[in-house]
Amino acid sequence: MMVQWKYIIMLFMFAGLTFTMQGQYTGANARLEKDNLQIGDQVTLELTVTVPAGSLVQWPMLLDTLVRNIEILRKSGLDTITSNKEQFTLKQKLIITSFDSGSYIIPPIPFKYTQKGDTVTYYTQTSPVNLDVQTIKTDPAKDIKPIKPPLAAPVTFRELLPWIGLGVIILALAFLIYFFLKKRKQKVPVFTSRLKTSIPPYEAAMEALESLRLKKLWQAGRVKEYYSEMTDIVREYIELRFPVRALEMTTSEIDAALRQTDVNSSAREKLHQTLVLADLVKFAKEQPLPLENDLSFSQSVDFVRETRPRKETEPLQAEKAENVEQNIMK
Repeated sequence: MMVQWKYIIMLFMFAGLTFTMQGQYTGANARLEKDNLQIGDQVTLELTVTVPAGSLVQWPMLLDTLVRNIEILRKSGLDTITSNKEQFTLKQKLIITSFDSGSYIIPPIPFKYTQKGDTVTYYTQTSPVNLDVQTIKTDPAKDIKPIKPPLAAPVTFRELLPWIGLGVIILALAFLIYFFLKKRKQKVPVFTSRLKTSIPPYEAAMEALESLRLKKLWQAGRVKEYYSEMTDIVREYIELRFPVRALEMTTSEIDAALRQTDVNSSAREKLHQTLVLADLVKFAKEQPLPLENDLSFSQSVDFVRETRPRKETEPLQAEKAENVEQNIMK
């Protein structure tokens, strides 16, 4: 009788051990939504792996092809579908398709994982999965129907936007050409010159600078306007005096261009200092001191005086220019 009870107790212990082992089952599984499809159709392949709790799973790297002629179109993220103190299960869905008929076998997909506190790498893999790809069945007895014409799609605003932009550019160019031709026909200059073109550039520049001095712009707080007009006068004088397109150049470009002329270094340095300060006033909102305003004006006058051509120093012209210089220096 005691022997029978011993066997009964061992039977219950074995059953409990079996239940515990099943609860700690680890493994991978691959399941197709359906095992057959027509060419070009899509089907879902679900991958799951169950590992002990706390394990670190290395998910397989699946590119765009599972096996020859079976392509992966989309992949979902990893989801945890079950989790408890003993184990957890991860899942991923793949949308696959094929464009060649035939019977294919998706080979086992391996998974690696390591358990917490264990340096051993464990392996598990899915079982092979069969997939049949069938051609589209046709009935040769039926009449062949004509090809359907293409459907007319509505034109969207995004498609029209490049053409609208091109039209605006063309209209703007046409307006500029019309404006230029109209001014040219009326013999009106497109850009108003600050210098008189009826007298030599040196005299015109000196008269313009004298006119600027009498306006007293910086004394009235109009510092930016003062420097803009002063540098415009000097730049236009340079264009008329030298083969330099000063109105279209930056300060550094003007300095580099004047180095190719006979202008001495002293005159270039004075002009460079004035133009640099003017750039700071116009673009960086610099507020120069009164002494700097007067110095910039004097340097502009010195540059014009030191670069005047010899032909403008003849008696009558020299006397006229001298009067203008004396007025400026007062």
